[in-house]
Amino acid sequence: MRWLLPGVVLALTGCATPRTVLVNDPGEHVTCVGTGYGLFGSISAQYEHDACVDAAKQKGYRVEFERH
Repeated sequence: MRWLLPGVVLALTGCATPRTVLVNDPGEHVTCVGTGYGLFGSISAQYEHDACVDAAKQKGYRVEFERH
């Protein structure tokens, strides 16, 4: 029980910064980054990042580097 509060605090104060660099055939680069703090910020950051990557892939870009 004494680990419950620190676990909740950690979950609410964590951060996320997924980053993906994509490149197309002519060599142009797009960088997708999402940044968020806390539980909802982390979820939002991942959603923002994934939407950027999906949009770039639809335009013909492919993943060159990815960090989650």
